[in-house]
Amino acid sequence: MKYCTAKKGIVQAMIAYKVDRISRNIADYSVIRGTLKRYGVEIRSVTEFFEDTPAGRFMENIIANVGQFDNDVRAERSRGGMLEATKEGRYVWKAPLGYKNEKISGKSTIIPDIRAPLIKMAFELVSRQLYSTNTIRRMIAKEGLVNKKGMPISPSNFYILIRNSLYKGVIVKFGNTYPGAFDPIVPCELFDRVQAIIEGRKHSITHYLHENPDFPLRGFFKNENGLKITGYWAQGRRMKYPYYSYKLPGTVIRKEEVERKFMEFLSHYEFDARHFNRMQFHLRTQLKKQSKCMNKDYENIELKISAINKKIDSLIALQTQGGISLYTFSERVKKHETEIEELKDFLKTRDDKDYDIDALMSFAKVALKTPQIIWQKCPYNIKQKLQVFDFPEGIIFDGKICRTTKVCKLFKLKDDLEAEIFSKGGSTENFTNNSKKLTSTPSCDLIHTRRYWEFVANELLRLKNILEGKKEVPDQEEEMLYF
Repeated sequence: MKYCTAKKGIVQAMIAYKVDRISRNIADYSVIRGTLKRYGVEIRSVTEFFEDTPAGRFMENIIANVGQFDNDVRAERSRGGMLEATKEGRYVWKAPLGYKNEKISGKSTIIPDIRAPLIKMAFELVSRQLYSTNTIRRMIAKEGLVNKKGMPISPSNFYILIRNSLYKGVIVKFGNTYPGAFDPIVPCELFDRVQAIIEGRKHSITHYLHENPDFPLRGFFKNENGLKITGYWAQGRRMKYPYYSYKLPGTVIRKEEVERKFMEFLSHYEFDARHFNRMQFHLRTQLKKQSKCMNKDYENIELKISAINKKIDSLIALQTQGGISLYTFSERVKKHETEIEELKDFLKTRDDKDYDIDALMSFAKVALKTPQIIWQKCPYNIKQKLQVFDFPEGIIFDGKICRTTKVCKLFKLKDDLEAEIFSKGGSTENFTNNSKKLTSTPSCDLIHTRRYWEFVANELLRLKNILEGKKEVPDQEEEMLYF
């Protein structure tokens, strides 16, 4: 068709062995014939004769109708044969998992195969109501129930499987139900019980959203294997109840209990008067000299740039006098120019930020005194950002204990301050579990550096922006302040 369209006016005829080789449907054939005629192409049959005359076109239509009639007769016979087989209790279509196509006494039907026991096991597990349907799907896959390609059954196909009435020996076809003459894999009562359970589950869980304000810890908590927790409302006899779960057996926990555990974990990072006193002392001591120190640093950089330029001038003079080759001259100048560019790039990052120490401390005494209460009172969207700020890699929760692999710089600051207080003979009564091994604190020495307290001040500003709902400032790349 594309060729005839492109060769309009060049192609005179399309030749077929028989008209029914073009189409066995009269409507389709009429469309094809009309399209070709618009491009000046006639249809010619090798074994059939008709002219472009009224009588010839009539004969052509009759020949085309014969092909459709033959198709319709075949389809009717096929449907009749399948209906007759169904009435006899034989399933003549592609066998589902657990069955295989077979001929018995020369007639097609299905019989159970080696996967039939696994199909029955799946129904039995669903009927016990101990695990979720998806968990059962994974369990059965480990036992060897896979699709024809050797892959685990998808969730949607597993749902179709446990709804298939063939497994209880019933064929549903042509709008009717027929008893099968093949062996059922699942007893009828077990199959019906599973269907009742599935129908009940359709209405047991509601309000299941990816971003549900009722479950701020959804996706933030994870188990040892990295599986993220989910949250949902379950319908009880009188009301709905909120739960968190890993969708695994024995992992369903009331929402209040999970969030209480998280708040207890947050309370370990409470700052007290000792911490605030040391923080204020260091902020004032280190940052009040910031501008002077930074100016000195930048002056040193400018002196280095000037010294490198003098080296380049010396090289130019030396090369002019023939003291070094042009290649050596080019390589050395290129090296010095790279050094100058790097130093200039550093100068571009100059940031003479003037921190308001009093304002920072006022905010810190509110935000860090009881972080768990701050989190609890925040709206959903702020909670989401705050908990990621506090624990960048989330929380590992086994149902009883919370732990994490990384905390924010401000929580790490508490450990560093306690290490300093401990080294000065201060009280250790309020030490958290995370700060008992004080001698191993990696940034204990860094706490007396200006750079350390710049990061602390910037993190306080980041936290302030989060709590006020402002656009968050990107985190600073400084792994020494994490553990």
